[in-house]
Amino acid sequence: MVRAVIDFVPDDLISLANSCGETPLHIAARAGKTGAVELLLPRAKPRDTDSSGNSALHEAVRNSRYEVNRRLVSKDPNPLYHQNNETKSPWCIAIETGDLEVLKLLLEAPNPVETGNLDSQILAILLGAPNPVETGNLDLRMLEFQLRVMIPSVFGMSPAHVAVTYQKMDMLTEMWKKKPGLFRLRDEGYGTPLHFAAYTNYLNGVKFLIDKIPLSALEQDEEGYLPIHIACMMDHVRIVEELLRQWPDPVEFRARGGENILQVSARYGCISTVKYILKSPKFDHLINARNFDGNTPLHLAALHWQPSILLLLARDGRVDLKLLNNGNMTALDVVEEDIKETDAPLRKKITRIILASAGTPRSGELAIRRGISRSLGNEMQPPELDRLKEEANTRMVVAALVAAMTFASGFSVPGGYNSSNPDAGIAVLLHKAMYNVFVICNSVAMYSSIIALVILLWTQINDPYVVENALSKSRLPLLVALAAMPLAFMAGVYVSITKLAWLAIVVLVLGSVALCIILSFYLLLYIPLGQKHPLVRRFTDLIIVLGISMSGSVTAGGGTAGQATTTPGAHRGADHRLHRRSEIPD
Repeated sequence: MVRAVIDFVPDDLISLANSCGETPLHIAARAGKTGAVELLLPRAKPRDTDSSGNSALHEAVRNSRYEVNRRLVSKDPNPLYHQNNETKSPWCIAIETGDLEVLKLLLEAPNPVETGNLDSQILAILLGAPNPVETGNLDLRMLEFQLRVMIPSVFGMSPAHVAVTYQKMDMLTEMWKKKPGLFRLRDEGYGTPLHFAAYTNYLNGVKFLIDKIPLSALEQDEEGYLPIHIACMMDHVRIVEELLRQWPDPVEFRARGGENILQVSARYGCISTVKYILKSPKFDHLINARNFDGNTPLHLAALHWQPSILLLLARDGRVDLKLLNNGNMTALDVVEEDIKETDAPLRKKITRIILASAGTPRSGELAIRRGISRSLGNEMQPPELDRLKEEANTRMVVAALVAAMTFASGFSVPGGYNSSNPDAGIAVLLHKAMYNVFVICNSVAMYSSIIALVILLWTQINDPYVVENALSKSRLPLLVALAAMPLAFMAGVYVSITKLAWLAIVVLVLGSVALCIILSFYLLLYIPLGQKHPLVRRFTDLIIVLGISMSGSVTAGGGTAGQATTTPGAHRGADHRLHRRSEIPD
């Protein structure tokens, strides 16, 4: 019946598409109707695509129609090299579906040689070429670049990249046997499959690719990063170790800006990678190395606000805190270049605290060059009055609430008052120790909040420097009031329930823990900077770690390291590029 219909229908109707852009060949290929496909092929157009950009070969591969695939690629192998709207070629779809037999069939297909299809001819030459290590990679890279510009439809998601995404070692092996040229295709960021394996933390894939194409470890992407730099950005220590096994001299791994693996790790806040490098004596020469701008790892961590990395570097005795970059700036100068005392984010303030507590000096050369000692007043920018007043109003509300509550508590004491003579009007629990604690703490909270309110009244003056100074002066009494108030509450509740021992103990423990937490946050604001005593230094580090966790600057492995915070003029491209890499298909 199919033959009769096909013989009866004119040629223009054989390739007529439905509302979805599908031709009869698409439908027959998807359904696996081998006989119908054979009858349609002589008069149909295998390269026609539907509204999703899929050819009949795409449909047959997606539905694992082995015989249909064999007949389609025998008739015309050109659709193998074309992508659909999802930038997937039939090879990529075969890998995505996990059908190794179909992939083998596609890999065994002949290269397109018919005239009139110049793009496929050139691509066939490229894919049929031997290993780039043997041929010289430069000419092939230029050829591929020209192909991408002239005929972007031929390229898309690289099959090797997709196999790395799904960690299909059997498919990687099969592709290497049948068409090693596929491993030469790059992704959108001009990254090799090894770049992508390092990005996805696919250790077995990295081992395979290094074994087959050793020199790919030294190939850069469009931004000048090697695969080991991508692994450093993502904090993938095992990948870094494996790449260093193949190329043990880390000096060879330089990014386009002259950055080594420690500098890249410091820039992106990769704690695990930085720890690994610092622990190994063979990397000592990287610790104070400079990039082309003269920045050391310490400078880069400061420039990109990576307090966790700065804490590791600043406490390492091998790090030279006095080194200057090409701008005659120390790491502390870099941080203070664009920081404002009142409106800088906590993350940046902690960055400066770490450097100051480690004893990082300011640059004398910088002061001479810019005349800082003579023109500091002219360089100071007045703080923002509206923002300062908003902060002052918030503090006034808090101080007023504390004053009101403690005032009321002073007359509604625990246990009440005696109503009989001679002690009428005297507190019943007057001689209890915890009652005295309640009275003292309540009074301290009351008077401290009033003092803070009086100081904050100066913020009504429309002078940003006066407002800023009032905010600074009101901080301590307000903090004292906020610490004394929960302590007064704990003492008042405790003295009322002392006869029930277990409940009294619970209240006492909860209050003590809460007080310790409150005080630990307060101490962050008054860290003793620049102290050399080991105990003071250790205490300072604990407070800094607490501040880092509060600022959301803790970087974990597994990919978050790519999210480096940069200053407005700093380089951001790598972070965006990582997100442009081939994504895991749905």
